[in-house]
Amino acid sequence: MRATSTETQAARARRAGYRLDDQIGFVLRRAYQRASANLARRIGSYDLTAPQFAVLARLYERGALSQNRLGRLVAMEPANIHVIVKRLSLRGLVITERAPDDARLVLARLTREGAALAERLIPLEIDAGAATLASLSATERRELLRLLDRVLDGDAAQA
Repeated sequence: MRATSTETQAARARRAGYRLDDQIGFVLRRAYQRASANLARRIGSYDLTAPQFAVLARLYERGALSQNRLGRLVAMEPANIHVIVKRLSLRGLVITERAPDDARLVLARLTREGAALAERLIPLEIDAGAATLASLSATERRELLRLLDRVLDGDAAQA
């Protein structure tokens, strides 16, 4: 009986003209894979992942942040941000310390080495983004980013 239900759903999807290539999640995942591959080609020799780079870049932009806030700003779950900060700390790129005004908060900040690495990697990330969007005009790139920001704003409003 279950197979018939699944077959019926599949038949309805085919009749409705369903195409995986028209689904936003699939298209965004493919675009993300391309962007990640472009970034990995440029920063791979530094033995960093894209999420680790995001943490370095956000700390470079904002300065010291609580791990909780840092995780939100790079769209990572608390357990994941903790692991990444720990790995970057072991490499001497990030240090953690208690917030002076609230001992419950653990702040993460770049070391001198971490800041220097971020300064070397940010231009590589900019190049990776340019390669990802090379088929778009400057106007189209700005429009794509504007539209994606609206999608993200809508997501935040529903949360």
